[in-house]
Amino acid sequence: MRASRALLKWIDVTSIIHVMNLRRVDLNLLVIFDALMRERNVTRAADKVGLSQPAFSNALSRLRAFFADDLFVRGPDGMRPTARALELADQVHEALAAIDAALDPVRFDPQTAHRTFNVETNDYVVSAFFPALMQLLRKEAPGIDIRVTPQTGRSFERLDAQEIDLAISAFGDPPDRFGVEELSRDGYGVVMRRNHPLADETLTLARYAAAIHVLVTPRGDPRGFVDERLAEKGLTRRIGLTVNQFASALPIVAGSDLIATVPSRIAQIGAKRFGLVLKEAPILPPRGFQEVQMIWHKRLGTHPANAWLRAALLRAASRQ
Repeated sequence: MRASRALLKWIDVTSIIHVMNLRRVDLNLLVIFDALMRERNVTRAADKVGLSQPAFSNALSRLRAFFADDLFVRGPDGMRPTARALELADQVHEALAAIDAALDPVRFDPQTAHRTFNVETNDYVVSAFFPALMQLLRKEAPGIDIRVTPQTGRSFERLDAQEIDLAISAFGDPPDRFGVEELSRDGYGVVMRRNHPLADETLTLARYAAAIHVLVTPRGDPRGFVDERLAEKGLTRRIGLTVNQFASALPIVAGSDLIATVPSRIAQIGAKRFGLVLKEAPILPPRGFQEVQMIWHKRLGTHPANAWLRAALLRAASRQ
């Protein structure tokens, strides 16, 4: 049944490109077309399909001859698709995805599988959950690799295009075409070095505001929720350092008089790895916690391998 649906999608594409004889079609050329449409860069597209740049350029010439159209023209921001290429893009991509799904084995055995999953997420998720996930993979799925890519604000688009298998962050209520599951809800704590002047003191709101802070902000924002909540109480704080990763903040805190307000899982990692003192945060965001969700495309993420990865992440999160 899946193969039949794939064939119907393939026939739909061939009707658009006016192919009267399927034997004339080199499916590899459509794979190349799809890669260049996604990457808009010959070097990156060639790397994505495993070809040298000369071989890719030769295939692109064959594509142009087959369609009697330039398909892509060089511009200041990369390879720009022509109107003909834009007309073909979505249906070619869907047909290739359907054929790939039809030919891919339905069963998935993590012990013997060799596969790379592409996951879009942030530093917090990697630091908090991936140590346990990689331990789990080593024991149960030694042939599985994970490729983490940073968040770009295009999670929905990248899931639609099958550039990633899973996105992990806080998404609220994503569109209906995506499945969503809560991975965790994390509180907040304050960390400081063991000999910090506040280490043996009660961390009152006044002492907290008077301290020098590290702000972790992936986007480089000059303020965070702490500053907003302090402002509500007529207080301010000094931010001595702004970084974009929790992983870099912890060793800095360990060797300075800076303090950091971080999710509880990160605070526990810092306490264990760097001997930091962990204190209850005297100020919290409105909901008091950080929510982490994983989302996937309901139609494109149905393979048992994808379901297994999501279950593995839930197990890894529960071990923390």
